[in-house]
Amino acid sequence: MELTCDNAVEVQQHLISLGWLQPVNRIVRIEPAGEGNMNVTLRATLADRSLILKQSRPFVAKYPDIPAPLERLDVEAAFYGAVSASPAVAGQMSELLGYDPANHLLALEDLGASADFSHLYDSGSHAQGNGLPSAELLNWLGRLHTLDPAHLDVTVFDNQAMRRLNHAHIFEIPLTADNGLEFPAARAAIARRFATDRILRDKAAELGRLYLAPPSTSSRLLHGDFYPGSWLATEAGIRIIDFEFAFIGPVEFDLGVFLGHCLMSGHPPDTLLDLLEAYSAPAPYDPALALAFAGIEIIRRLLGVAQLPLTASEATLSEWLDWGYDKVSA
Repeated sequence: MELTCDNAVEVQQHLISLGWLQPVNRIVRIEPAGEGNMNVTLRATLADRSLILKQSRPFVAKYPDIPAPLERLDVEAAFYGAVSASPAVAGQMSELLGYDPANHLLALEDLGASADFSHLYDSGSHAQGNGLPSAELLNWLGRLHTLDPAHLDVTVFDNQAMRRLNHAHIFEIPLTADNGLEFPAARAAIARRFATDRILRDKAAELGRLYLAPPSTSSRLLHGDFYPGSWLATEAGIRIIDFEFAFIGPVEFDLGVFLGHCLMSGHPPDTLLDLLEAYSAPAPYDPALALAFAGIEIIRRLLGVAQLPLTASEATLSEWLDWGYDKVSA
């Protein structure tokens, strides 16, 4: 069953066959629910309620020319199960209504009128302090990281196929010469310089090996893509979404992605670590490693495929890239 906006009857019949709907239920319409970067994400509206349907394809929904593992929603469904016993974590997520692994299809609670936090990238909001809810986000992340990973299915949360996809786009492609990506002149010059910088490439490779490494005694369950596109502002408060990149690994990776996007949201670079005062670490963590992951996240977002809706000037982007270089190469 392929999830599309124009096959409501087939979708309705399929959901009834799964027991997710009753035969009297009728889908009035199906429409997009957000961008759905990795997956097809649609809202199915019934007479009395609505739900979110999410389906993976063998490619990235936003970039159909990039292959991606179909089983990524196995990980997302498992994530909902893994945190279900922690109200402090699950309470800021939508409810999982069902998962059909044969069709790589998730049904989720519809959180209603909502928007992600991509507005934080607007340089106009930088001047206004932009309202980054860092304390609430880090409180949630800290609660997630305190969960004991011992009971988790390591074979599911190894998530090696998705990690290898992410690894290429974070640690390799942005630092590869002639990767087919085009940028304005100033950024293109930085990209060429970075691609021939042995120190930067070696340090990035070290971070990449840590990202792909098997779990250690200090590893925790990670969100895996903790950035403004994964945070929703709803009428009920902030909710966290999109767990297909989740894995058991170093907490510094989640923290680094978060800090990198704080910088690109206009937060002063010399006070980034002050934000982590709101983070309750499950064990000692390495702030320098978190900053190194922040640096490589900035490099990949400015020199890689997954571009952001940034409105900052090219001069500011160059400053951010220099900051990223310093943190990765330190």
